[in-house]
Amino acid sequence: MKRTVGLVVLQLALAFFLIVAGILGLIRSSAGELGQAVALLDAVFKSQTITTVIIITLAVAELIAGVFLIVEFFSGEIRLTNVILVVFMILWIVNIVLIDIIGPINGNIFRSTMSVLNYLSQLSRHLMILGAIIAVKDKSRV
Repeated sequence: MKRTVGLVVLQLALAFFLIVAGILGLIRSSAGELGQAVALLDAVFKSQTITTVIIITLAVAELIAGVFLIVEFFSGEIRLTNVILVVFMILWIVNIVLIDIIGPINGNIFRSTMSVLNYLSQLSRHLMILGAIIAVKDKSRV
């Protein structure tokens, strides 16, 4: 399997992102970038215990996926990594829908040029992360 330089950089960036997000999730007991998706689950389950378990599970899964992505540079492909990346891809799509599509419905996003630019900046970051997850997940097809 031949990897392009761009794919290697994306995999490295995604690995660091997931490792840092996992560490911050465990330290702060928050879901970080996936916080609003977890808030939705909290509203559904109405239990702080379940929310805490979900946050810890996500943080540990982020750490594992990040470490596996780093380990894959030195060994062959690890099948569990793709499974975890599929889960994160789904969660990230839910996150984009909640934060970037449903969130701005109240209309406050268009109150000023700066709020529109902030919204587009956030949306572009979220889409770049989603693109990195998809590209790294599909690297075995290249």
